[in-house]
Amino acid sequence: MEDKERRKIPNSVKNFVSYSAFVLVIIYLVGLINLEHKAIGLEHPFLAITDNYVLILDAIFWAIVGLFSAELFISYFKVRNSKEFLRKYWLEILMLVLMPIFVGFKFLKITLKIVKQIKIGKTVFKIIHKIKK
Repeated sequence: MEDKERRKIPNSVKNFVSYSAFVLVIIYLVGLINLEHKAIGLEHPFLAITDNYVLILDAIFWAIVGLFSAELFISYFKVRNSKEFLRKYWLEILMLVLMPIFVGFKFLKITLKIVKQIKIGKTVFKIIHKIKK
């Protein structure tokens, strides 16, 4: 009986993790709206966008992933049954798995810009080469 009592995680810990994740998600969304201001029709961002700004947003994103992981870990300790845990928290697990994949889309967006620039450079080089002939 004593062993089970020591393993029990108080609800206040889970609530703290949940509320912290919620606050970070709100901060991240506001930062993302600022970063992608042109996509939503704003002409200028409401905060200056620097390299540090982007790094801070990335750090916030990974902190959110960490907090969601901690929340699932706490939930598993409460359930202690793999099948029941998967049945109850499958959506949270799926979301946690997909979050880093969506960050990869941001990387893909940057990579596509680089590829476009390389193609433009290649085309310009071909035009210059043909003009010289």
